[in-house]
Amino acid sequence: MNLTHNHLKGMTSEEGQKQLLEKNLEAHRNRKWIVNCICAIAPIVATLCIYLRLPQAVIITVSLIFICATIRILHRTLEKKMELRLKRFKQEQRKSTFELYRP
Repeated sequence: MNLTHNHLKGMTSEEGQKQLLEKNLEAHRNRKWIVNCICAIAPIVATLCIYLRLPQAVIITVSLIFICATIRILHRTLEKKMELRLKRFKQEQRKSTFELYRP
């Protein structure tokens, strides 16, 4: 009975960890509007710089494009990393469940 109790205790903490990973991934996906907002404002600022004929308009435009590309790449990379961590956790959970019920 002690073995079963320990297994159930481990399952609840694992389930909590799985829910936490899913919650973090969902929160990360919900923050995508920030990235979209930044990337939408960048062309507007670049257009204003060119329209106002600022001497550094080209430098500002290139910098904004670089910043937007970097933010998108980092956001996507972090999302993939979180998805892989959750997938790996689910695989480990299935593996441990299979080994538990194996004769």
